[in-house]
Amino acid sequence: MRNETFARRLKDEREKRGWTQEYMANLLQIKIGTLSGYERNYRTPDLEMTKRIAELLGISVDYLLGLDEKDTTPWWEKDLPPTDIELEKFIREQPNLRIFGDPLDEEVKDDVMLALRTAWEVLKKERTATKQPKGK
Repeated sequence: MRNETFARRLKDEREKRGWTQEYMANLLQIKIGTLSGYERNYRTPDLEMTKRIAELLGISVDYLLGLDEKDTTPWWEKDLPPTDIELEKFIREQPNLRIFGDPLDEEVKDDVMLALRTAWEVLKKERTATKQPKGK
């Protein structure tokens, strides 16, 4: 499977996180040359490695492979912080969100957005802890 989209998205997603190839290769427990080959489109990962890469980056395999033009992974499953737009959209699309039975006003929405960001940070730490290689 030679896939220019995969190579480009892999590199783009790695760089979005500020990761070097060496850092990401270590997380995946592969050689840096292997990762470089994936990014330069002269090596092809097997299906299991493709899945591991997507999980590490917090994106869908479909997006990584170019089967989806946009990443449809919910923001709470990603390793990047949610944008204000994602949070606002989430809050606005939940018509039954209430605090103590009252609809959310703008001040409460701000508080909810702060709480969601904090919850995301906790989830990220938990995901990172479960991805650590055993014995490290």
